[in-house]
Amino acid sequence: MVVFFGLRLVRRVATMAGDAPVVGVLVKLDGKHGAWPSPSGVGSDARFVPASTAVDLASKLGSSSKPTALLWIPGVAGSEAAAVLAAHPSIEWVHSFSAGVDGLAPFLDPSRAVATTNGRGAFSSSLAEYVMTGALYFNKQVPRCQRNAKEGTWEQFTMNVLAGKTMGFVGYGHIAKHAARLARAFGMRVVACRRSPEPDDIAETIYAPDDRLGLFRDADFVVCSLPGTSDTLNFCGAAEFAAMKPSAVFISLGRGAAVDEDALCDALRHDRIAGAALDVFKTEPLPRDSPFWDFGPDKLLLTAHNADLTEDYFNLGWQVWQDNFLAWRRAKEASSSTVDWATPFEPARGY
Repeated sequence: MVVFFGLRLVRRVATMAGDAPVVGVLVKLDGKHGAWPSPSGVGSDARFVPASTAVDLASKLGSSSKPTALLWIPGVAGSEAAAVLAAHPSIEWVHSFSAGVDGLAPFLDPSRAVATTNGRGAFSSSLAEYVMTGALYFNKQVPRCQRNAKEGTWEQFTMNVLAGKTMGFVGYGHIAKHAARLARAFGMRVVACRRSPEPDDIAETIYAPDDRLGLFRDADFVVCSLPGTSDTLNFCGAAEFAAMKPSAVFISLGRGAAVDEDALCDALRHDRIAGAALDVFKTEPLPRDSPFWDFGPDKLLLTAHNADLTEDYFNLGWQVWQDNFLAWRRAKEASSSTVDWATPFEPARGY
């Protein structure tokens, strides 16, 4: 059972039109995130109605309840969210609990006037730690250390350091910037690839997407945190891996769709790169016949898309949801049609 803390919403929320706002929640009730608590456990005057499907939600809402917001938690198909929106024209705001919206955005009707926000920033700290874990895992030769301990081998090999190495970020959003600050604290040089060419106070060099091969050649650690969109499909492919140093490491924690997995396996298999740390994949759970399972710990650090699944996962996500909720309520109370959303996203862009 996951216990929810920290959703401190103002008690005035029930005063608008005399009723508490109804929030439909699409959540896989038996999923990895644990059980959904009763609304009283949330500490809000909003009425939360959790369900796994649109049909189930409609049944729980009944004919008299009109939800004004929808909270979508990954694990439920985006098509269910689309069905909820189609059935409930009263919904004016959809929030994705996760920062990644590739499982939701393609299903949203562009003609429907509905605000969209996501959990951007909620899990950046834990994901930044994962980036540094992947870098240190290979830099400090952890598999070699473990093997020596198991075999009783006393080997005083030369220990590498991160200081002076270059970390390159493919995609330079909230997660990447958190990781970049950690990298700088280790004495690393930082470069990045993003659409906007504006200079950055952390990254020494900004590469345009079309010039990304320069980043792959330059970096000792390439970190991909791209969202899953049509523009980022296989963004990291054969040409990119061929440009990397044989000693370089590839770290992926954005969306698996951004990586050409066949090309990455080929690069690992033929020692074109030193290793990879992967938390996301094109197909999840990773199929048992995936070639990634064949690589040993010397080549691959593999996790099950759980780099951000920390003990405070829901607390962090709720804080972002609360920021958006309060912005929404402030606009309502001021009878304003303009909401200063904390973390808006554009469904057409996918982020």
